[in-house]
Amino acid sequence: MKYDSIFDVVGRIMVGPSSSHTAGACRIAYLTYKIWGSLPKKADIYLHGSFAETYRGHKSDVAIIGGLLGWKSDNERIPFSFQAAHEKGLNFTFHTTDLGPNYHPNSIKIVLKEEIKVLTVIGSSIGGGNILITEIDGMQAGFDGDSPTLVEVHQDKPGVLAKIAAEIAQCGLNVNKMHLSRNIRKKIGLSWIEFPNHIPDDLKTVLEKIPEIQQVRIINV
Repeated sequence: MKYDSIFDVVGRIMVGPSSSHTAGACRIAYLTYKIWGSLPKKADIYLHGSFAETYRGHKSDVAIIGGLLGWKSDNERIPFSFQAAHEKGLNFTFHTTDLGPNYHPNSIKIVLKEEIKVLTVIGSSIGGGNILITEIDGMQAGFDGDSPTLVEVHQDKPGVLAKIAAEIAQCGLNVNKMHLSRNIRKKIGLSWIEFPNHIPDDLKTVLEKIPEIQQVRIINV
C-alpha cells in the first residue's frame, strides 16, 4: 500500500481514544458545521454500524458535539463539549440506527434544524481519522475535507456550471477536482470543487450573485 503521509500510518493529531471513532467522528461533525455555516440550534445524530455499538466508550458522542461547535479533532476542549453545547444553546439528541447495507459500518447521519432550515449530512469514518462526506440532503457527495473545498447547491439548469467555472477562472484559481450530483425530482444540483490552495471569501460573494445558485459554502483547511 502507498502512503502519502506519516499521518496515514500513525493517524491524526487528536483528542480521544480512537482515530476512527473519535477523531473521525469529530471531523464529520466539523464539516457538517462548516456546510451549515454557523452554530446550529438543534441536532439529531444517528449512529450506524460500529458507531451505534461503541460511541459511548470511544467518546464519539462528545467528539461529534465538539465538531458541531466548530472544534477540530485536536481541540483540548472536546471532553467538555456537552457542557459547552448547553451553554451555547445547541440542543442535541443521539439515536442508534441502521442505514442499510450500502453504507460504511462507521457512518453518522447528522440532521441540523433551525426554524424551517434543515440540513442532512451523512459521513463515514474510514480509518486513521480520515473521513468522507457521502451525502448532503439526499444527494451523493464524496469529499474528505483535506483540501480546500467549495460546496454549492444550484437550480439544475443548463449553463450554471459554466458560470461557476468562469468565476473560478476569474479569481485565478486552479481546480484539483470537480464533481456534480443531481436530484432530478427536485431539479437541483450539488457540486463540490476541491482546490490546491486557500479559497478566498471573494469567490463565495461573487458566486452568490449567480441567480441559479441557492447556497455556497467554503471549507478551507
